[in-house]
Amino acid sequence: MSAGEFVGEVRSIAGRWIKKTLRRPPFLFFSLVQPVVWFVLFTAAFASVANIQGFKESTGTDSYLTFFSGAVIIQTVLASAMQSGVGFVTDMESGFLDKLKVAPIHRSSILLGKLLSDGARILLQTSVILVLAFILGVSIATGIVGLALLFAIALGFGIAWSGISTFIALTTRNSESTLMISLLTTFPLLFLSTAVMPKALLQGYVPAIAVWNPITYIADGLHGLIITPGLNWPVVGFAFLIIAGVGFVTLSATTIMFRRTVSA
Repeated sequence: MSAGEFVGEVRSIAGRWIKKTLRRPPFLFFSLVQPVVWFVLFTAAFASVANIQGFKESTGTDSYLTFFSGAVIIQTVLASAMQSGVGFVTDMESGFLDKLKVAPIHRSSILLGKLLSDGARILLQTSVILVLAFILGVSIATGIVGLALLFAIALGFGIAWSGISTFIALTTRNSESTLMISLLTTFPLLFLSTAVMPKALLQGYVPAIAVWNPITYIADGLHGLIITPGLNWPVVGFAFLIIAGVGFVTLSATTIMFRRTVSA
């Protein structure tokens, strides 16, 4: 098989998933509205957090709205990554994956096409969040380069994290179990990181967990791009290093489980 044929297969699989999403307006609508509601309601309820002594010194801004923008992007990426596994379960239950297994295509194009479609959805959702953030008065301190890096972090982290949901889906082959396990392994980590609250203000056992939490370093990278003028390459670079590490583990495990599934 030539490289061109493989690229064509991946594009076809990704296009099929994108069309499937577009043909479900309620799903598309709520997947875009959910982060907007999260953004507006959460920042309105916790705006006074910015008044806590030490907030500005530890974050570089006196606006919780600006600080929380990074958390909303992460929350959106995590939610989108969880939907990846549920989609695979749907294909298994409908028998579509069985049809792909006997089709004359490369097996890896099935998985890669799905991941690319997830990436497209993540970019769309991130764009919606950023447009809303700009309307509300948030600006990207690092300019156009920082904005491009922000999209790259969101895209890379989303694809890397979707490996967890897809692995769970291929293991359980049940949409309810996939969603429940994904929720239990994802959202607690968001609140045990520096995404929602700066490290200096975390209490109890949370700072100790945040140090080992990969979401902390993604949040630090996004905060640095949004809040701090001038690119802090060590922080941004470490965020990409974390993405590479998480992606290597999750996507390797997913690839192994996927090969077992399609060969069964």
